[in-house]
Amino acid sequence: MTIAGVCLAGTLTGCGMAGSVLGEMADPTVIAADAPFRGSPSEKFADGASGIVIPEAGAVGSFSAKDVRAAMETSSRLLQAAYLDRQTLLGGKPDAYAALLDPEQRKTFLKDLDHKDPKKDTRGWVNSFAPGTTELVGDVIKVQGKLSPAAAKDADGNPELRVDYEARFVYAVRPAGRPGPIVRVMSYIKAHHLYWRDRPKGRLRNWDGETADAWSAGIRCDSTDAFLRPDFSLQGEGDGPVTDAYGEESAPMKEGECGSVEEI
Repeated sequence: MTIAGVCLAGTLTGCGMAGSVLGEMADPTVIAADAPFRGSPSEKFADGASGIVIPEAGAVGSFSAKDVRAAMETSSRLLQAAYLDRQTLLGGKPDAYAALLDPEQRKTFLKDLDHKDPKKDTRGWVNSFAPGTTELVGDVIKVQGKLSPAAAKDADGNPELRVDYEARFVYAVRPAGRPGPIVRVMSYIKAHHLYWRDRPKGRLRNWDGETADAWSAGIRCDSTDAFLRPDFSLQGEGDGPVTDAYGEESAPMKEGECGSVEEI
């Protein structure tokens, strides 16, 4: 059985800063560069953006089918920019994601990007491996995601469109610029985007909303910032629960706790 570390991510933040990777991992030679997902449940996932399923759009509340379709397409692009963009994944500036944010939220995101205070750092809004530490193996990232529109209201009772999403992203990675094993890393996210108009027929605005559940597995849990650092050591001990990374529900964890998954 493969055991890999899992780190809980809080609402729009990076992983916690305590703990270490749990357990004994499989012989890394079974993860081949030419077929890095072979033998993993993620092998059946779709490749890249095609794994983010956009359902047929219909009217939701006061929002037309055209609005709903446009909102879901924006949500799909936001997820692609946050979890699939190569520049962002390799620790670069997340330009693709920032460009899709509402100007008001973009200002906050860029202002606190890579902030020295981990509680303020917005790098955790996207997936980024620590610069210079990690290479992606091959051109494929495995994705299983779904979007679901629903009617909502803001604090003043005005209509909003909420697009709920749940997704798993599985990466095959190896150390950058040095010998080392190929390992798999999974990120899970369950959250929503909000859409609304300030006035009738005005621009459909969007907001990256709060996270209901988020974690990354196969990474070190001792990071002091919001960058992901894969566990290339293949050993360590964690103090949290063991869960099924592909299951419907993850084992509950406290903020900053280091748990584990059975397989990635």
